[in-house]
Amino acid sequence: MPLEPFWTQFMRGAERVLADRGFSLTLQVVVDFDEEIATYRRWRETGQIAGVIVADLVDDDGRLPVLRELGLPSLLLAPDDFTADLATVSTEATMTMHFVMEHLAAHGHQSVARVTGPPTFLHTRERDAEFTAEAARLGMRVTTLACDYTADGGASATSRVLALADRPTAVIYDNDVMALAGVTVMREAGLAVPHDIAVIAWDDSIQCQLASPPLTATARDLVAYGALAARGLLDVLDGLPPTHRRSSQPVLVVRASSDAALAVSTEGALDATAG
Repeated sequence: MPLEPFWTQFMRGAERVLADRGFSLTLQVVVDFDEEIATYRRWRETGQIAGVIVADLVDDDGRLPVLRELGLPSLLLAPDDFTADLATVSTEATMTMHFVMEHLAAHGHQSVARVTGPPTFLHTRERDAEFTAEAARLGMRVTTLACDYTADGGASATSRVLALADRPTAVIYDNDVMALAGVTVMREAGLAVPHDIAVIAWDDSIQCQLASPPLTATARDLVAYGALAARGLLDVLDGLPPTHRRSSQPVLVVRASSDAALAVSTEGALDATAG
Protein backbone atom coordinates (compact mmCIF):
# COMPACT_ATOMS: atom_id res chain seq x y z
CA MET A 1 0.00 0.00 0.00
CA PRO A 2 1.47 3.41 -0.97
CA LEU A 3 2.53 5.69 1.88
CA GLU A 4 0.02 8.48 2.53
CA PRO A 5 1.20 12.00 1.57
CA PHE A 6 0.69 12.92 5.25
CA TRP A 7 3.44 10.53 6.33
CA THR A 8 5.88 11.40 3.57
CA GLN A 9 5.83 15.04 4.71
CA PHE A 10 5.96 14.13 8.39
CA MET A 11 8.96 11.88 7.81
CA ARG A 12 10.80 14.59 5.87
CA GLY A 13 10.64 16.86 8.89
CA ALA A 14 11.63 14.15 11.35
CA GLU A 15 14.56 13.00 9.20
CA ARG A 16 16.03 16.50 8.99
CA VAL A 17 16.11 16.92 12.76
CA LEU A 18 17.37 13.41 13.46
CA ALA A 19 20.09 13.63 10.80
CA ASP A 20 21.54 16.70 12.51
CA ARG A 21 22.21 14.47 15.52
CA GLY A 22 23.56 11.55 13.50
CA PHE A 23 20.40 9.44 13.60
CA SER A 24 18.54 7.95 10.64
CA LEU A 25 14.80 7.31 10.44
CA THR A 26 13.52 3.75 9.90
CA LEU A 27 9.99 2.94 8.71
CA GLN A 28 8.66 -0.51 9.57
CA VAL A 29 5.30 -1.56 8.12
CA VAL A 30 3.29 -3.91 10.37
CA VAL A 31 -0.17 -5.44 10.01
CA ASP A 32 -1.43 -4.96 13.59
CA PHE A 33 -0.48 -3.97 17.13
CA ASP A 34 0.72 -7.49 17.99
CA GLU A 35 3.28 -7.38 15.19
CA GLU A 36 4.24 -3.86 16.21
CA ILE A 37 4.87 -4.97 19.80
CA ALA A 38 6.93 -7.92 18.58
CA THR A 39 8.97 -5.48 16.49
CA TYR A 40 9.61 -3.30 19.54
CA ARG A 41 10.86 -6.32 21.49
CA ARG A 42 13.17 -7.33 18.65
CA TRP A 43 14.55 -3.81 18.31
CA ARG A 44 15.23 -3.61 22.03
CA GLU A 45 17.00 -6.98 22.03
CA THR A 46 19.22 -6.10 19.09
CA GLY A 47 19.78 -2.49 20.13
CA GLN A 48 19.42 -1.39 16.51
CA ILE A 49 16.79 1.29 17.30
CA ALA A 50 17.42 4.14 19.74
CA GLY A 51 13.80 5.27 20.12
CA VAL A 52 10.36 5.24 18.49
CA ILE A 53 7.60 7.63 17.46
CA VAL A 54 4.22 5.99 18.10
CA ALA A 55 1.09 6.96 16.13
CA ASP A 56 -2.62 6.05 16.07
CA LEU A 57 -3.11 5.74 19.82
CA VAL A 58 -6.20 3.99 21.20
CA ASP A 59 -7.77 3.71 24.66
CA ASP A 60 -5.94 1.25 26.91
CA ASP A 61 -3.27 1.02 24.24
CA GLY A 62 -1.43 -2.27 24.72
CA ARG A 63 1.76 -0.87 23.23
CA LEU A 64 2.41 1.54 26.09
CA PRO A 65 2.96 -1.02 28.89
CA VAL A 66 5.41 -2.85 26.61
CA LEU A 67 7.32 0.35 25.83
CA ARG A 68 7.57 1.06 29.56
CA GLU A 69 8.61 -2.52 30.31
CA LEU A 70 11.31 -2.41 27.64
CA GLY A 71 12.48 1.06 28.60
CA LEU A 72 12.39 1.95 24.91
CA PRO A 73 12.55 5.75 24.52
CA SER A 74 9.25 6.87 23.00
CA LEU A 75 7.35 9.88 21.69
CA LEU A 76 3.57 9.57 21.25
CA LEU A 77 1.48 11.43 18.69
CA ALA A 78 -1.35 11.83 21.18
CA PRO A 79 -3.28 14.39 23.28
CA ASP A 80 -1.09 15.99 25.93
CA ASP A 81 -3.34 14.62 28.70
CA PHE A 82 -3.18 11.06 27.38
CA THR A 83 -0.29 10.06 29.64
CA ALA A 84 1.98 11.90 32.02
CA ASP A 85 5.06 9.68 31.90
CA LEU A 86 5.66 9.57 28.14
CA ALA A 87 6.44 12.50 25.85
CA THR A 88 3.69 13.59 23.44
CA VAL A 89 2.98 15.86 20.51
CA SER A 90 -0.68 16.78 20.09
CA THR A 91 -2.72 18.53 17.41
CA GLU A 92 -5.72 20.84 17.73
CA ALA A 93 -8.95 19.46 16.25
CA THR A 94 -11.51 21.72 17.95
CA MET A 95 -10.97 24.99 16.08
CA THR A 96 -10.18 23.22 12.82
CA MET A 97 -13.55 21.44 12.77
CA HIS A 98 -15.17 24.75 13.74
CA PHE A 99 -13.68 26.42 10.66
CA VAL A 100 -14.76 23.53 8.42
CA MET A 101 -18.36 23.47 9.63
CA GLU A 102 -18.70 27.26 9.61
CA HIS A 103 -17.51 27.26 6.00
CA LEU A 104 -20.10 24.66 5.00
CA ALA A 105 -22.88 26.45 6.88
CA ALA A 106 -21.98 29.73 5.16
CA HIS A 107 -22.45 27.97 1.81
CA GLY A 108 -25.90 26.71 2.76
CA HIS A 109 -25.14 23.08 3.63
CA GLN A 110 -27.50 21.54 6.17
CA SER A 111 -26.80 17.83 5.60
CA VAL A 112 -23.16 16.79 5.93
CA ALA A 113 -21.41 13.40 5.95
CA ARG A 114 -18.01 12.59 7.37
CA VAL A 115 -15.87 9.65 6.19
CA THR A 116 -13.51 8.89 9.05
CA GLY A 117 -10.49 6.84 9.89
CA PRO A 118 -10.82 3.79 12.18
CA PRO A 119 -13.09 4.73 15.13
CA THR A 120 -10.73 3.13 17.67
CA PHE A 121 -8.11 5.84 17.07
CA LEU A 122 -8.13 8.69 19.58
CA HIS A 123 -7.75 11.35 16.91
CA THR A 124 -10.75 9.92 15.02
CA ARG A 125 -12.94 10.10 18.11
CA GLU A 126 -11.69 13.60 18.91
CA ARG A 127 -12.78 14.79 15.45
CA ASP A 128 -16.06 12.84 15.78
CA ALA A 129 -16.90 14.68 18.99
CA GLU A 130 -16.17 18.09 17.49
CA PHE A 131 -18.07 17.24 14.29
CA THR A 132 -21.15 16.28 16.31
CA ALA A 133 -20.89 19.32 18.58
CA GLU A 134 -20.49 21.76 15.69
CA ALA A 135 -23.39 20.18 13.81
CA ALA A 136 -25.65 20.54 16.84
CA ARG A 137 -24.63 24.17 17.26
CA LEU A 138 -25.34 24.94 13.60
CA GLY A 139 -28.51 22.83 13.32
CA MET A 140 -27.05 20.49 10.70
CA ARG A 141 -28.03 16.90 9.97
CA VAL A 142 -24.95 14.69 9.95
CA THR A 143 -23.87 11.14 9.11
CA THR A 144 -20.56 9.47 10.00
CA LEU A 145 -19.11 6.45 8.18
CA ALA A 146 -15.96 4.74 9.48
CA CYS A 147 -13.28 3.81 6.95
CA ASP A 148 -9.61 2.84 6.74
CA TYR A 149 -7.82 5.76 5.02
CA THR A 150 -7.47 3.85 1.72
CA ALA A 151 -8.74 4.81 -1.73
CA ASP A 152 -10.87 1.64 -1.92
CA GLY A 153 -12.35 2.35 1.48
CA GLY A 154 -13.05 5.95 0.57
CA ALA A 155 -14.75 4.92 -2.66
CA SER A 156 -16.92 2.35 -0.89
CA ALA A 157 -17.91 4.82 1.84
CA THR A 158 -18.76 7.45 -0.78
CA SER A 159 -21.06 5.01 -2.57
CA ARG A 160 -22.87 4.47 0.73
CA VAL A 161 -23.13 8.23 1.28
CA LEU A 162 -24.67 8.74 -2.17
CA ALA A 163 -27.21 5.97 -1.51
CA LEU A 164 -28.60 7.66 1.62
CA ALA A 165 -32.23 8.72 1.43
CA ASP A 166 -31.25 12.14 2.75
CA ARG A 167 -28.17 12.46 0.58
CA PRO A 168 -25.72 14.93 2.15
CA THR A 169 -24.77 17.99 0.15
CA ALA A 170 -21.21 17.94 1.53
CA VAL A 171 -18.70 15.28 2.59
CA ILE A 172 -15.67 15.72 4.86
CA TYR A 173 -12.97 13.07 4.46
CA ASP A 174 -10.35 12.23 7.09
CA ASN A 175 -7.54 12.23 4.53
CA ASP A 176 -6.78 13.29 0.97
CA VAL A 177 -6.59 9.73 -0.39
CA MET A 178 -10.21 8.97 0.52
CA ALA A 179 -11.37 12.39 -0.68
CA LEU A 180 -9.82 11.97 -4.12
CA ALA A 181 -11.38 8.51 -4.47
CA GLY A 182 -14.70 9.96 -3.35
CA VAL A 183 -14.64 12.63 -6.05
CA THR A 184 -14.15 9.92 -8.67
CA VAL A 185 -17.20 8.02 -7.38
CA MET A 186 -19.27 11.22 -7.37
CA ARG A 187 -18.25 12.01 -10.93
CA GLU A 188 -19.13 8.47 -12.07
CA ALA A 189 -22.54 8.91 -10.43
CA GLY A 190 -23.13 12.00 -12.58
CA LEU A 191 -22.66 14.51 -9.76
CA ALA A 192 -20.74 17.76 -10.19
CA VAL A 193 -18.39 18.93 -7.44
CA PRO A 194 -19.17 21.34 -5.81
CA HIS A 195 -22.47 22.24 -7.56
CA ASP A 196 -24.20 19.01 -6.51
CA ILE A 197 -22.01 18.01 -3.58
CA ALA A 198 -19.08 19.69 -1.82
CA VAL A 199 -15.89 17.92 -0.73
CA ILE A 200 -13.37 18.78 2.00
CA ALA A 201 -10.24 16.77 2.84
CA TRP A 202 -8.38 16.65 6.14
CA ASP A 203 -4.69 17.47 5.64
CA ASP A 204 -3.75 19.22 2.43
CA SER A 205 -1.42 17.73 -0.18
CA ILE A 206 -0.14 18.39 -3.67
CA GLN A 207 -2.73 15.85 -4.85
CA CYS A 208 -5.50 18.03 -3.40
CA GLN A 209 -4.09 21.09 -5.13
CA LEU A 210 -3.81 19.38 -8.52
CA ALA A 211 -7.18 17.61 -8.39
CA SER A 212 -10.06 18.62 -10.67
CA PRO A 213 -11.60 20.52 -9.08
CA PRO A 214 -8.89 21.45 -6.55
CA LEU A 215 -9.91 20.20 -3.10
CA THR A 216 -10.65 22.39 -0.13
CA ALA A 217 -8.52 21.01 2.70
CA THR A 218 -7.29 21.61 6.20
CA ALA A 219 -3.61 22.48 6.04
CA ARG A 220 -0.76 22.42 8.50
CA ASP A 221 2.98 22.30 8.17
CA LEU A 222 3.50 18.54 8.28
CA VAL A 223 7.26 18.88 7.87
CA ALA A 224 7.31 21.07 10.98
CA TYR A 225 5.06 18.55 12.75
CA GLY A 226 7.55 15.77 12.02
CA ALA A 227 10.43 17.96 13.15
CA LEU A 228 8.63 18.77 16.41
CA ALA A 229 8.07 15.07 17.10
CA ALA A 230 11.73 14.30 16.40
CA ARG A 231 12.88 17.03 18.79
CA GLY A 232 10.62 15.60 21.46
CA LEU A 233 12.12 12.14 20.95
CA LEU A 234 15.65 13.55 21.09
CA ASP A 235 14.83 15.14 24.45
CA VAL A 236 13.79 11.71 25.73
CA LEU A 237 17.05 10.23 24.41
CA ASP A 238 18.93 12.99 26.22
CA GLY A 239 17.31 11.95 29.50
CA LEU A 240 15.08 15.02 29.88
CA PRO A 241 11.67 14.78 31.60
CA PRO A 242 8.75 13.98 29.25
CA THR A 243 7.51 17.06 27.41
CA HIS A 244 4.04 17.68 25.98
CA ARG A 245 4.29 19.75 22.83
CA ARG A 246 1.48 21.01 20.60
CA SER A 247 1.80 21.41 16.84
CA SER A 248 0.62 24.52 15.00
CA GLN A 249 -3.10 25.13 14.47
CA PRO A 250 -4.28 23.82 11.08
CA VAL A 251 -6.08 26.28 8.79
CA LEU A 252 -8.77 25.76 6.18
CA VAL A 253 -7.66 26.36 2.60
CA VAL A 254 -10.80 26.98 0.54
CA ARG A 255 -10.72 25.80 -3.07
CA ALA A 256 -13.23 24.99 -5.79
CA SER A 257 -14.43 21.65 -4.36
CA SER A 258 -16.50 23.46 -1.71
CA ASP A 259 -16.98 26.94 -3.17
CA ALA A 260 -19.15 27.25 -6.26
CA ALA A 261 -17.90 30.76 -6.98
CA LEU A 262 -14.32 29.52 -7.14
CA ALA A 263 -15.41 26.59 -9.29
CA VAL A 264 -17.13 28.91 -11.77
CA SER A 265 -14.04 31.13 -11.83
CA THR A 266 -11.80 28.14 -12.54
CA GLU A 267 -14.12 26.74 -15.19
CA GLY A 268 -14.27 30.16 -16.85
CA ALA A 269 -10.50 30.38 -16.96
CA LEU A 270 -10.32 26.93 -18.54
CA ASP A 271 -12.93 27.85 -21.12
CA ALA A 272 -11.05 31.03 -22.00
CA THR A 273 -7.84 29.06 -22.41
CA ALA A 274 -9.57 26.48 -24.58
CA GLY A 275 -11.08 29.20 -26.75
